[in-house]
Amino acid sequence: MLSIALSGCSSDGVARNTGPDPSGQPTARAVDAPAPEAVRNWFHYSRSADFDSIESTVQVPTRDGTLLDCTRNQPGNDGKPAPGPHPGVVMEFTPYEISAAPMPGSYFAEHGYDVLVCNVRGSGNSGGEYPSWFQPQEAADNYDLIEWLAAQPESTGKVAQIGESYGSITAYRAAALRPPHLTTIVPIVSPTNIYAEWVYPGGVPSGRNQSWWANEAPVIDMQAHAGTAASFQNHPLFDDYWKQAVTTNKLRDVQVPALHIGGYSDIFKEGSFDALAQRPDKTWLLTGPWTHNVELPEPGDPETANAALPTGAVLQWFDHWLQDRPEAGLPPSRVVSYESTSGAGQWTQSDQWPSPNAKTRRVFPVSDGTLNTTAPAAGESSYSVNPNDGPSVDELGTMPTDPSQDQAASEAAAPPNQSDRYGTTDPRTTFTLPAFDTDTSVEGPVTFHFEASSTAPDTYFVSKLEVVTTDGKVLPIETGYLRGQLRESLERTVPIPVGEPVRYRIDLGNTHWKFKAGEQLRITLSGGDSPKITPNAPAGIITIHHGADTYVDIPTVD
Repeated sequence: MLSIALSGCSSDGVARNTGPDPSGQPTARAVDAPAPEAVRNWFHYSRSADFDSIESTVQVPTRDGTLLDCTRNQPGNDGKPAPGPHPGVVMEFTPYEISAAPMPGSYFAEHGYDVLVCNVRGSGNSGGEYPSWFQPQEAADNYDLIEWLAAQPESTGKVAQIGESYGSITAYRAAALRPPHLTTIVPIVSPTNIYAEWVYPGGVPSGRNQSWWANEAPVIDMQAHAGTAASFQNHPLFDDYWKQAVTTNKLRDVQVPALHIGGYSDIFKEGSFDALAQRPDKTWLLTGPWTHNVELPEPGDPETANAALPTGAVLQWFDHWLQDRPEAGLPPSRVVSYESTSGAGQWTQSDQWPSPNAKTRRVFPVSDGTLNTTAPAAGESSYSVNPNDGPSVDELGTMPTDPSQDQAASEAAAPPNQSDRYGTTDPRTTFTLPAFDTDTSVEGPVTFHFEASSTAPDTYFVSKLEVVTTDGKVLPIETGYLRGQLRESLERTVPIPVGEPVRYRIDLGNTHWKFKAGEQLRITLSGGDSPKITPNAPAGIITIHHGADTYVDIPTVD
């Protein structure tokens, strides 16, 4: 059907990606990878469009009279909005440019949904002042937006909210307030603890992430940019500022069902598994190989193939919860997960996570650089803290197949402009398992427990889970971080007793990766991850104490 923009309004403005993805994400659509028939049918659900899309600009009032600027796509016929009733969809409530929203509002309008894409208070053309990250006023505005859409004469009274990244957080925060007409949410690439996942991963400052968001990403004025940057810098611990902003402590207040879409290569992938763990009866997971650079394209659009999410699955979700269509069922399983490899991957389905078939394999780092299945005799290995160690993952996530991420290449030679990255003292320790005899999948959370002593009262720990391929490449799968002084709690510092053994735990996160026969699993530990991590870790020597208290737990399926 047609997409019609009323006078003075922009077109749908959906951001498009063309050609190969420079990030290294494969250009073939993940949704077309091998999959069980039920998953394939879910991805490719479709039905005919019954309407045109009528686009307009509207100003939605909040309870204090502030007007929120929104683009509205309504179902229409012959150039005019069609009589209702129609369910509503808030499709992004965000401080970013709404004309570039990575979702096709027109497509959902053509299928009978009244769609709003809106800027939060103080951003874009919305009134008021931007109140800094995820403040109560923003959630209250979102509540009002949902109820305004439900109160329109042509509404059925049912409203969904969908959003990516920032918009996914606003969806969860609004749902926690329980607007009476909110029926379901679809958070996409959503963190549930943005402090620990991104701004201060494991308590370690990520200056690149902080600077990029506060100074470049949102459409806010210079005062709001400066205020947001200052808020990040002034709150290095998980204090009340962050507790108010994150969603992990609000998930249990969310009563509506959620389809949480995430990516194993995304910077925010842990939010998916946190949401499922806290709300196992009301959360469905779709986790693919995607980075943070994803789009919900109009089906058949070839320009979005490399980062395309399954729009059909989202349409079916809305049709099920908002229109009660008999042909629109629930997802085929509680968890639909993409199993990656160093080559082509495949889709799997399960009713729980981690997989019920996964068994924890405990392996022990040894001072000779190996990983053994039995605890070694006491021994030591050490590295010199080098803040410039790297390369880190890209801003958008981990991209194992990107040539720039080959850790073996980075260890072989220092880049000319970073000659201090690899010196005569090893900047990282590595521990490698013998080659797998058969294909072996890692399915679930990987944790690194170790005992270490430091010559400094604080340090940054960076650990990577990697695959050593049969041709010698070393590709990152997951990365975990921990600031040494925050080992007991992200809320308070406890100095490291210099020279004394201390126990630590680094969460490397959830993964679903198949190691092929002949490949090896490698774990690293170092003191830097440039450019993601601010290169200001205190100088010092870290000594790892090997034995029964230093080990890695890996959930595997043979």
